[in-house]
Amino acid sequence: MTPAERPPKVAPRHHHVGTLVGGKYRIKRLLGTGGMGAVYKAENTTIGRTVAVKVLHPHLADDGITLARFQREARVAAGVDHPHVVSVLDLGVGDDGAPFLVMEYVRGKSLAEILHARGPLDSRRACHVVGQILAGLEAVHAHGVVHRDLKPENVLLTVESGREDFVKILDFGIAAFVESAARAPGAELTPIGRAMTTPWYASPEQLSGATMGRDARVDIWAAGVLLYELLAGTRPFVDKNIADLCRAIVTDPPPPLRVFRKDVPPGLELVVMRALAKDPNERFASAREMLEALVPFGASLTDELPEPTDTFTVDLRALREREANAATISENGLGGVLASDVVAAMTDTLERRGTRDALVLGAKAEGLAWPPSAAAWSDDRWLALVESMDRSLGRGDRRLVADVGRGLARRGVRFASPELVVGSASERWLSFFRDGGARVAELGRGYGILEITHPSPSLARSVLFVGFLDEALTLAGGRDVEARLTKAAALGDARDRIEISWST
Repeated sequence: MTPAERPPKVAPRHHHVGTLVGGKYRIKRLLGTGGMGAVYKAENTTIGRTVAVKVLHPHLADDGITLARFQREARVAAGVDHPHVVSVLDLGVGDDGAPFLVMEYVRGKSLAEILHARGPLDSRRACHVVGQILAGLEAVHAHGVVHRDLKPENVLLTVESGREDFVKILDFGIAAFVESAARAPGAELTPIGRAMTTPWYASPEQLSGATMGRDARVDIWAAGVLLYELLAGTRPFVDKNIADLCRAIVTDPPPPLRVFRKDVPPGLELVVMRALAKDPNERFASAREMLEALVPFGASLTDELPEPTDTFTVDLRALREREANAATISENGLGGVLASDVVAAMTDTLERRGTRDALVLGAKAEGLAWPPSAAAWSDDRWLALVESMDRSLGRGDRRLVADVGRGLARRGVRFASPELVVGSASERWLSFFRDGGARVAELGRGYGILEITHPSPSLARSVLFVGFLDEALTLAGGRDVEARLTKAAALGDARDRIEISWST
């Protein structure tokens, strides 16, 4: 957008409740203010969705090139779909010349608020939180976007699908925008409007000017500072004088974590100190590498993987709750066999989640030997292994079992339409399990009902098949797919019933 195309600049105004931003975002209330602008809770009047609108100071967009660069960076960030990154939904320039971002509205507390209220976290919780931050960073770095201003205020903790301490990262692209505005000819930014005047989380190379580009290792440094602060209750470098603070970050080693607490494992302290290496080449090479280093201390690799739909998640949890309360539970659920394709998908899924030692021990506990053989049919007890690994690696709601089914859909035949997926369900069931069968009870435009009978009812087999259908329908062009196990023979019903819906 050139200066000539931009709206005329007028004096900035406070956005009161009821005013419109960008012609369609009606302000509901002020959520907070900062050096870059203000964040409001608002409603998209076109579709009625609640959103968060971040309105930046008009003086940050004095240069049309700077604004164009910000828009380009924000569009790239908006293209990243990851559960730990706050989605960017829209952007524009208001009638007062102030750029604004529209984001998903997240109800939660920032890490800054949590640290202020509760102080340091226990080491496993701290690693769990930072692990999710790193998972989000990995996804965004893959698109060439670097945050550059990662700090506790930009990390929200919320509850999602019953999971507490679920991380959402804010403000990708904004630091680059502010830095560009600072370098623009004739820029007159006040100190509070510049990103680097609060440099507690800035890397040595940012402060020295050695990098102003897309080196993702500046975010690794910031993640190290965050982890240090979550563990110690204080930042690694603290000084009231900005010049002395910057000098310390560039030249001084951080105090050992044991100065502030004695219970931090030595291996975890090594991870933190590597992230805080002055030389970027001595840090972790990627967010993924640092995440893997934190797994033994409480981080989880499962958080970075694609999540099932919210409905799917709720159904799995409801099924587990029903199982816990069921008066009748089948004890004969592991009497069948599994096709080689099922075992191959299971192997792929488990090897992505667990270590070889854990898989060997888990298989041994089920009377099996890891890895599975390549036989045409294998023992059904392999599903018992997936169940046990779900409890130890996952969340105990059979997501790993469902993911085996999803992997099976990606390995197998692709269908031309969702209707053909449902229509071939009986054939697919027999090709996976060899006994029992699936019957199409109803099939229409955008919906279907399957009834499944199997001589040895098994919730694991049923959930695996639901995961297969959910993924296969998506691969066949279905949108907004929902596949639900509404009845289960293993819980005392006459037969399994799977209800499916989709749009095209």
